[in-house]
Amino acid sequence: MGYCRIAAPLLLAAMAVFPGLASAQRSVPHLEDLPRRALDTLDTDDENTKIVIYTNNTWSYYYTDLDRRVDKSVYHDHWVTDRVFAYTDIQLKDLPPVMELKLIERYEDFHAPIVGKVYSKYGRRGRRNHKGVDIPLQVGEPIYAAFAGRVRYARFNSGGFGNLVIIRHENGLETWYAHLSRCNVESGDYVSAGTVIGFGGSTGRSGGPHLHFETRYYDQNFDPEHLIDFETGDLRYHTFALEKSYLNIYSRASETLEEDGEDYERMLLATSDADGELTSEEIVNNITASEQAAIKREKAKTDPLYHTIKRGDYLGKIARQYGTTVKKLCQLNNITEDTIIREGRKLRVR
Repeated sequence: MGYCRIAAPLLLAAMAVFPGLASAQRSVPHLEDLPRRALDTLDTDDENTKIVIYTNNTWSYYYTDLDRRVDKSVYHDHWVTDRVFAYTDIQLKDLPPVMELKLIERYEDFHAPIVGKVYSKYGRRGRRNHKGVDIPLQVGEPIYAAFAGRVRYARFNSGGFGNLVIIRHENGLETWYAHLSRCNVESGDYVSAGTVIGFGGSTGRSGGPHLHFETRYYDQNFDPEHLIDFETGDLRYHTFALEKSYLNIYSRASETLEEDGEDYERMLLATSDADGELTSEEIVNNITASEQAAIKREKAKTDPLYHTIKRGDYLGKIARQYGTTVKKLCQLNNITEDTIIREGRKLRVR
């Protein structure tokens, strides 16, 4: 019981010994079909963690103390693998005012799930609650485990998350990774920070490729940007004081992911590129430009519009041309239906 599917934080050490590993990691989905036999083992800084190199240029972690790692109450109590919420008998009111979460002991204990600009932040989105952050990406980009922990849920979710991985960590925190094109782990797997747990995609209720990432404690959600600076990929704290006021009382109201369709239609257009080489920043810039253009179009609908009268024009004809009424034209121009309109005069039509 020592093996664990994966790939990640100690990649540089492995590449020094096996130069072909870099190209192998970019082609993981295809390499899985090749014969896979253990070839060699590399030591790491942790005497209980080894890297196993395989004949198909893939690798995985081997934990000599895996039984001890997973034999913790947090990985057994309320352990549910067939639904997203596990703590159905614990309510927000049952939690203490402040929960101290020790996030890391060493630098290697954290890895950003993905680095990029947050397109849609945590919080209210119209009439809905957006319970995570959205970061645009290219389909197939690797998604990494933020912290070490055990995979509780890894499957397609019909509630809108698409391919979803939920990892529970030793401090009780759970991290959610949604809309993946493919999961790279299974329920029960133990993963280290930086493990490739899946690949970016647009499955489920999604209008364009992006990672929907959530942080939850006892099923209650809070803003992931309290913990992570996604633009730099840095962790903000070694230990985080999670105040009860940060948690959303409605986090278990529905297992359905609520996304705004109009936002994601724009995202789908913004991520379209003939070469498929757009960066996260370029995608966000495209989305911003699209939003600004939409604002200008809406504003143009209310800006004054004038028509220069030509030979043969009359009020009824002009009204039909601009989708308005004769009465409205008269009100806008302070005239009556009997007013003679002369060629060359300007009439306000909006």
